[in-house]
Amino acid sequence: MVKDKTYQVAIVGGGMVGATLACLLADKGVSVALIDAGEPMANWPEDTYDLRVSALTLASINTFKALGVWPDVVQLGEQAVEKMFVWDHFGSGELDIDSADAGEMQMGAVVENRITVLAIWKKLQQLESCDVFTSSQLEDFNIDDNGVDINLSEGAKIRAALLVGADGSNSKIRQISGIDDYGWEYQQKALVATVRPEKSHLNTAWQRFLPEGPLALLPLRDGLISIVWTSNAQITEANLNLLDTDFCEALAEASEHQLGAFELVGARGAFPLKLQFSPEYTQQRMVLIGDAIHTIHPLAGQGANLGLKDASTLAAVVLKAHQKGRDIASQQVLRRYERQRKGDNLLMMGIMDGFKRLFGADDMLVQFVRSSGMGAVNSSTLIKNQICKYAMGL
Repeated sequence: MVKDKTYQVAIVGGGMVGATLACLLADKGVSVALIDAGEPMANWPEDTYDLRVSALTLASINTFKALGVWPDVVQLGEQAVEKMFVWDHFGSGELDIDSADAGEMQMGAVVENRITVLAIWKKLQQLESCDVFTSSQLEDFNIDDNGVDINLSEGAKIRAALLVGADGSNSKIRQISGIDDYGWEYQQKALVATVRPEKSHLNTAWQRFLPEGPLALLPLRDGLISIVWTSNAQITEANLNLLDTDFCEALAEASEHQLGAFELVGARGAFPLKLQFSPEYTQQRMVLIGDAIHTIHPLAGQGANLGLKDASTLAAVVLKAHQKGRDIASQQVLRRYERQRKGDNLLMMGIMDGFKRLFGADDMLVQFVRSSGMGAVNSSTLIKNQICKYAMGL
């Protein structure tokens, strides 16, 4: 740990989004301090799987390829997603999308979060421009016209031209800055688990819309499936408490046996769902990225990708200012990032919230229109290719 040092950028939060931003900046010679309360898991038993996975878009994968991080992700274990199959519990509405029709080998990949984070940190530790402060927490900070004084736990003090909050939905930096957050609880919980299907997942992401919420079956390495099963809190708790065999039977039934029977691998977990956003992305010499400014419904697994887009956009505007010898933390620079990201983030949040409400509606007419609409979209190659490109983040 380096104490009492000055950096160009200090990033609080060493998860996927914060660590990616640190990589993007330090790789181009910007001095970075990355501050995180923990350290990524360096190794794990071979037959275990992380319950937290992300469906990374092609755009996110390209970011990792440009950083030279992707080969490590591949070596540790990723699963390509080539197709998407969506169907409704009501009627015959279904949507079948293939990346080959859009001229791509794959739409993206499903990767356990621990694998992605470990690969990024491995790269970070090779970069001379980045100092990593592990087992450190931000206590408070003071901003003046020229920089930010940051006080860390255990008495360490550092100074930076720019402070970045990548510290999650309960962001301490956002709270200290007095930035409001808005949103609502969905009164739903998502159950997550890893299962072994009887049939091949065919490199396909499967999603069925049920009356209580969507069930997503994401292809995972080693032929496994990562499930995200959204229901109201009572149903989720009941599913958590089922015997393993009963749970697998309920899952097979909920997925209409598309992948046959299931065998549970490891534990089950659950988390409450909410939509949360902040209208203010930046203040003097301070900026927020990732879940610190937006938390969305996990319907299409876009949360991590939105955060990675934030990181890429912020890195681009900071590096441009740096190359031109300008103040990287000027409001002109930070507002440019906010303008570029706010529209995209709000659009995705609106789409996910709309989908959640549309597919959660049990009104007979809404169900009929929904089912018919999916059928109409499925018969249009043009619309399907646009959906595919959007799903790729391109």
